[in-house]
Formats: sequence, structure tokens, C-alpha cells
Amino acid sequence: MKISLVVPVFNEEATIPIFYKTVREFEGLQQHEVEIVFINDGSKDATESIINELAVADPLVVSLSFTRNFGKEPALFAGLDHATGEAIIPIDVDLQDPIEVIPHLIEKWQAGADMVLAKRSDRSTDSRLKRKSAEWFYKLHNKISNPQIERECWRLPAHVSRSSGKH
Repeated sequence: MKISLVVPVFNEEATIPIFYKTVREFEGLQQHEVEIVFINDGSKDATESIINELAVADPLVVSLSFTRNFGKEPALFAGLDHATGEAIIPIDVDLQDPIEVIPHLIEKWQAGADMVLAKRSDRSTDSRLKRKSAEWFYKLHNKISNPQIERECWRLPAHVSRSSGKH
């Protein structure tokens, strides 16, 4: 089964190689074809060149870049539009969301769940800006989307509607 990890990045030159290596070496994902969609959100460091190099070396890496910083949520939506997996999982590059949870999410999805959520239990290490932007994202999402999602959740849609172009 093909899984897409959608990974927005902003000035993450140090963390991208660690994330990439961790995902590729994680045994829990070895039985799946794992596409990694990196979205460079206008970084000023070497982020863009690093994800471009990974995309050249690995056909399952997709590199997208914004000309300037638009924010995490627009980057996520761009990544969702370019993801080709049967299951699509948004995830942060800093590995605060443990990839060890992904096989459990996929298992629940394969058992027939329309959508699988994993709730983050602690945001205490996040900056105030990151906590606020997450809060705004959930408010906006829940205002315009159905079904609504609980705050601090990962979302794994069972079937992303490709025909309508909506997620």
C-alpha cells in the first residue's frame, strides 16, 4: 500500500536528514511504499536544496517550494494536493509526532474507519506562535469542513476525494 507523508518545512536544514533517515529505517513502514512530500515554506537556509537532493536520489520524495513563507496550513494544503498515496498523513519534520504511531493508524484505517485521528497529548514544548497557529488551523478547518476534527489530532483520511479535489 502506498502511504504519503505530507511534511511542511521552514528553515529545517538540520532536521530534514534526520526525519528522512528515521522514516526510511523504521521497520513498521517497511511493508509499505512511503512517499514523502516535503513542502518548503519559503525557507532562507539550505532547506530547499536538501529536499531537492533527496528528491533526485529517491523517486518517492516530492519536493515543493513556495517563493516566500505562507505558513504551515497553506503548505499542508499544497502537500495534500500533490500526495499520491492511498493514505495521507500530515506530520511535522521535528518528529514530535512519533512515527511509531503510523502503523496503528493504518491498521485502524484498513479495518474500515473512514478517518483515523491520533491526539497529541502535550504541546508544552511548542512556541506560543505554533500553539496559536494550530488553534487557528483547527478553527478554520472545522468552520469549512465536514467532518470536524478535534484539536491536536493527526488526520488520516480513509479515502481522499480525488475526483472533487477536496480533502
